[in-house]
Amino acid sequence: MKIIVTGSTGFVGGEVIRQAIADERITHVFALTRKPLAGDFAKNPKLTVVEHQDYSTYPPELLAQLAGAEACIWTLGGRAYQFPDVETARKVSVDYTLAAAKAFIDELAPKLPEPQKFRFLFCSGRGAEWDEKKNMRMFADTRRIKGQVEKGLCDLADANKERFETWSVRPGAIMKRHAGLVNILTANTSGFIGVDHLAKAMLTIVINGHKDRIIEAEELLKL
Repeated sequence: MKIIVTGSTGFVGGEVIRQAIADERITHVFALTRKPLAGDFAKNPKLTVVEHQDYSTYPPELLAQLAGAEACIWTLGGRAYQFPDVETARKVSVDYTLAAAKAFIDELAPKLPEPQKFRFLFCSGRGAEWDEKKNMRMFADTRRIKGQVEKGLCDLADANKERFETWSVRPGAIMKRHAGLVNILTANTSGFIGVDHLAKAMLTIVINGHKDRIIEAEELLKL
């Protein structure tokens, strides 16, 4: 399978690329990124770095560089408080993600052999909420934004059932690789997950699919 990965210079996206290169089931990785990748894996022949500055648009020349991609793992974004304001957080998390999904539906999905569908996996977060009017005490903006992306992707999948399918994973706090025993025990009881385990789970889902569109932290720990 050939996959696109976004957020490739980040904590989660970088781990996804590292594992995808090592995974025999993945034949090629397109790293969609604003800046060049560092490290030895950036030179791996299994990886193509595609630099792109404006994630709200996907011109033909960019999509041509992604030709043959069968799926996307989207890790671009973050918590609302990590952005200058909520509007910027929503633009990056909602607008950019849905713009990419629509472009891939229109331009990449039709080129796949029938009945194959383009697969899109979104790295959401625990507690994502679809009801934007619901009163929430903690991380309300982040949870609403993540929920808005999830719902938008599901709406696109429902409108394009023959060409597109989507999943959203909801990890709790994400730990570094090679976490100590105490952290591992904490993860197994609280829904926290190691970044290596999360990357493995996301690759498994995008390759094999999953019965549920929304995959909670507890289920991720089983994959």
